[in-house]
Amino acid sequence: MLVPRWIETDQVVALNRSILTGSTERHLLRDRGSLESAVARPRNFFAYTGDASVAMLVAELIYGLGRAHAFEQGNKRTAWAAGRMLAHLNGFVIAVAPDKSQIVWAMMVEQAITQDPHPGLLAHFIESALKPFK
Repeated sequence: MLVPRWIETDQVVALNRSILTGSTERHLLRDRGSLESAVARPRNFFAYTGDASVAMLVAELIYGLGRAHAFEQGNKRTAWAAGRMLAHLNGFVIAVAPDKSQIVWAMMVEQAITQDPHPGLLAHFIESALKPFK
C-alpha cells in the first residue's frame, strides 16, 4: 500500500493568506491547535483505517478544516483549496464538470461542513470528480 502525501499546517495558513489577499477580509489565524487537528484528520483516518482513498482523505481534510473555523475569515474557501491541494499532491485533480459549476461545489462543501455528521457524502461527490494527472 502506498502512503499518501500530506499537506502541512503552514501550507494551509499560506492558502488562507493568499485567498484573502486583495479582499477587504483580513487574514487571522484564531486557533492554531484547531488548525493542526484539522490538518491531521486525514492522516489519522489513514492510520486508523488503512484507507488510502484520495477522495476520502480529501473529504476528511475539507470537513475538518471547515468545522475547525481556525481562521477569522475564509475557512470554507481555504478548506476547498486545501482539499484540492491534497488531491494534487497525490496525483489527482478534482475536475468540476461543466454541469456542476463552482457555485454548486461551494454549496456541497458548505452543506457537508455545516450539516453532515461525517464526510462520507462529500467523499462520494469528490470521488465522482477525481481525475488522475495525464
